[in-house]
Amino acid sequence: MRFCGNGRGLNPFPERLDIVSGSKSDVPKKIMAAAAALVVFLPCLGVASVIGTRLENFQLPDSSGKRHSLFDHRGSVVVLTFWSFKCPVSLAYEQRLRDLQQQYRSKGVVILGIDSNSDESAEAIQKNAASLDIGYPILLDPDGILADRLGATHTPSIFILDRNFVIRYEGMIDNGRKPGDRNREAYAEQALDAILAGKPVPVEVTRGGGCSIKRRR
Repeated sequence: MRFCGNGRGLNPFPERLDIVSGSKSDVPKKIMAAAAALVVFLPCLGVASVIGTRLENFQLPDSSGKRHSLFDHRGSVVVLTFWSFKCPVSLAYEQRLRDLQQQYRSKGVVILGIDSNSDESAEAIQKNAASLDIGYPILLDPDGILADRLGATHTPSIFILDRNFVIRYEGMIDNGRKPGDRNREAYAEQALDAILAGKPVPVEVTRGGGCSIKRRR
């Protein structure tokens, strides 16, 4: 069923930051401060969706220069997560993404981070990803080509592809509630469970805020 999730979402324009530029003691404070950015969902009406379309192959380098191809992951369910080390909301979701990877890796789920921000260099991405102990590759899309193809406008946002690379879910990881909270809507887990079971995804599209992807002018 194609409709938007209800509940809490993310601030559309929180201040972006740089983890590496601060001291290590600042990192927990910066990430904790991101919790304050969890506010209301943006409306979904009138927004185009890519649900049901097959994503063609792409090749993007990671921060070390190694190239990654989508089709390297044939037979896997792929989660593309648009990411930024300067976005406090994106940083606030890192632990949830690590937990998601740990929970679903053995079931054939692969997570690929995508950085489409033109103001984040490969060197800075590599340093911040190492500082944050990111458990999945961060691929560089500085010209926003993949972001444009998918219609991604902010971080964090995810797109979940089935084993045929058909997009089955797009939007937020959850409704802004922490794991274990009674009113949490675990959109990503719900979508993954449905895809792995061969069932329709219960909520295919959610719209939230976050930090706008910084594009070239």
